[in-house]
Amino acid sequence: MNKHRHLNIVSVLAVIGFISLWWLIAISGWVRPEFLPSPPRLVETFFEIVEKGYGGSSLSKHVGMSVMRAVSGFLLAVLVGVPFGILIGRNEVAYAIVSPIIGFLRPIPPIAFATLFVFYFGIGESSKIGLIFMAAFWYVVLNCSDGVRAVPLMLIRAGQSIGLNRAQLFFRVIVPAAMPAIMTALRSASSISWTLVVASELLGAQAGLGFIILDSAQYFNVPATFIGIVLIGVIGLVWELVLSGLQHRALHWQGHF
Repeated sequence: MNKHRHLNIVSVLAVIGFISLWWLIAISGWVRPEFLPSPPRLVETFFEIVEKGYGGSSLSKHVGMSVMRAVSGFLLAVLVGVPFGILIGRNEVAYAIVSPIIGFLRPIPPIAFATLFVFYFGIGESSKIGLIFMAAFWYVVLNCSDGVRAVPLMLIRAGQSIGLNRAQLFFRVIVPAAMPAIMTALRSASSISWTLVVASELLGAQAGLGFIILDSAQYFNVPATFIGIVLIGVIGLVWELVLSGLQHRALHWQGHF
């Protein structure tokens, strides 16, 4: 049995063990069932929502709206943040101007800006996507700029010594050397984007997984709340696995466990 297969078996057993422990606690009476529904109760609730929908919308619409918001904010952060991060990483003056501003804004919880986004953009999709974009943007810019600044001077001088012009030096030396940091930026931004779905859907959303969680909790529909949480976790895991696969392809020269 190779190492990867062994680790996969360990992961599967860990999941089975977690679900079994959850089931045991739920049926033991240690926690009241209205506070901790059992796995079979959640499966039953899931199929009820699949069949009847929730809050007047189908489950596919709720999932699609959340994914659309997260992916839109993430892609905007990547499209704007990667070039901007590389630019300020290569320009010391630009870095000196931007870094203290980002250093001030990044620690502020994105939810603190929620009301302002409603004031500026209304309660439509722009405010939700904008909130996700803003939070992911800082991580993309900082990781990309730090990755570019960390490129060894020896590599740059080696490229110059073989006659590479500035464009060739940038695309053949600097960007490949900074790629690990850029991929880290993408994974961090993706995680932040998906995490902020629930927060963004506080802004007047009528559909989405965050809406299911918030609405069901308000009416003490705990099984539906769990379903929303589990779906966010499952979709987030799939998203992370996709990005991890892309990272392995982009950084094929690195070793992986």
